[in-house]
Amino acid sequence: MKHRRRPARRSAARAVGVVALLVATLMTGRALDRVLPAADDAARGFERSGVVGEQLRLRYGTVEAGRPEGSTQIVTAGGTYLSTGVYVVVPVTFTAAHEPQSLSYAAIRDATGRVFEAGTQRNPFSMDGPAQPGVPRHTQVAVELPVDAVAGAQLVLALQPDDDNHRRDDVAVIDLGLTGADAQRWAAEEEGIRVRPATEGRG
Repeated sequence: MKHRRRPARRSAARAVGVVALLVATLMTGRALDRVLPAADDAARGFERSGVVGEQLRLRYGTVEAGRPEGSTQIVTAGGTYLSTGVYVVVPVTFTAAHEPQSLSYAAIRDATGRVFEAGTQRNPFSMDGPAQPGVPRHTQVAVELPVDAVAGAQLVLALQPDDDNHRRDDVAVIDLGLTGADAQRWAAEEEGIRVRPATEGRG
């Protein structure tokens, strides 16, 4: 009788072993999910952090943000634009490194992660074509923000549009050094900030 029961015991042992193997596989898979980057994470750009007045070196050139200004309105070649919030205007200098390049993406990201893109008539940003290597191109980024988005805001600049996840390329993220006091002061400012076309040269 004992001889006949051994196969059953072996089958039971095998079943327990299979279950244990499946459990271990599932646990390993979950652990890898926590450790390995998701596909979206792997496709993101490489953020390079900087501050106002610093020359930030990127793969394709250098960028430098000047001191930001703020008001409830801006004046452009296309007209005057009023905001119920605040316009933040940041001067930007870009110098291409090895070949003619043009920044095509500019945005302001607030302390909570909200992103406000430039590049429209109401939120102007233009490099006016590719910059030649070694020749600085000066422009301005103007973005309309809610008042509560000013404190802790960062300027984000990239070679490629955000739709392409910046093609896993360098992305400049510049701390504008803004506070709640700046936001309140600018929200009461009615003098328009003039946003001028891009210019080229070292002057």
